[in-house]
Amino acid sequence: MKQGIHFFTQCWEWGARHLDRLLKRVAALLLFGLMTITCVDVVGRYFFDMPLTGSVELTELLLGSLIFATLPLITWRKEHISVDLTDSIIPTGVKRVRDALFSLAVAFSLVTIGIKIWDLAVRSQRYGEITEYLEIPLYYFIYFLAISCWLTAVTSLVLCITQFCGKQYDNQEDATC
Repeated sequence: MKQGIHFFTQCWEWGARHLDRLLKRVAALLLFGLMTITCVDVVGRYFFDMPLTGSVELTELLLGSLIFATLPLITWRKEHISVDLTDSIIPTGVKRVRDALFSLAVAFSLVTIGIKIWDLAVRSQRYGEITEYLEIPLYYFIYFLAISCWLTAVTSLVLCITQFCGKQYDNQEDATC
């Protein structure tokens, strides 16, 4: 059993390094796109009295994509907002079990949410839903949201397994304020 878990975590570590780099680059590109759209829109609106057509649509799509692209990264680093009022009085073993069960619940929830979002993407593709001004097909973005939910679910599942094994990675150190 331990060898299987060890092999699973090694495979995950290899894939996670590459996925981490990819998602960081995607997030950087999305953020750069948001910045560029905002700058062009503001300059066009105030200096030339010509705002960027569809800037609101692009901002909405890019912002949603940015949030979901960074969700697996945030989950892996344990950077979600958390309240730790009772952590000082709870034994370490109980905290480890609690955190593992929480990660398992998050993984289950995100798989369920991913399935529902995937169904929405299929429906969006079938209906041919597009944005109002730029006529961008929405299903590409919705599929991306579902895949991101599933990547985050796998990340939470790996966190659950590593928490039971007591393994901690360098980028997962708990930061306290």
